[in-house]
Amino acid sequence: MTIRRAYSVKPWMPVFIWVAAMFLVSSLPGKNVPEAEVPYIDKIAHFTEFAILGLLVMRAIFKSSTNINLAKSIILSIIIISLYAVFDEWHQGFIPGRMCDMFDFLADAAGSAAGVIIYSIWRKNADSKTV
Repeated sequence: MTIRRAYSVKPWMPVFIWVAAMFLVSSLPGKNVPEAEVPYIDKIAHFTEFAILGLLVMRAIFKSSTNINLAKSIILSIIIISLYAVFDEWHQGFIPGRMCDMFDFLADAAGSAAGVIIYSIWRKNADSKTV
C-alpha cells in the first residue's frame, strides 16, 4: 500500500522568502525610502510586488496540493494575498514616515489579481497542451 502525501511545504518557500523581503522593505522608515520623480511609482511598485506574490501563491497552491481545482486555487490565493495586503498596510502605519494608505491596498489588490490571472491563464494553457 502506497501512502501519497497530499500537501507539501517546499513549494511555499519562494512565497515565504518573497513575503519576508516585502516585509523588510515595508519596515523601512519613510526617510530611508528614496523619492522618485516618476508619478505614481509607489503604486506601480505595490502592483508589481503583489503581482509577483500572486504568481508565487498560485504556483505554491498547485505544487503543494494534488486535489485542488483552478477556481478554488484562485479564491484561496485572493484570500491569502488580501489578508497579507491588509496586514502590510496596517504594519506600515506604525513605521515612522510611512502610512497606511487605502490606494496602496488597491494597488496591492489589483497586482495580486493580475498575478493570479496570469498564472491561471498560463496553467490553463499548459493543461490544455498536455491533453
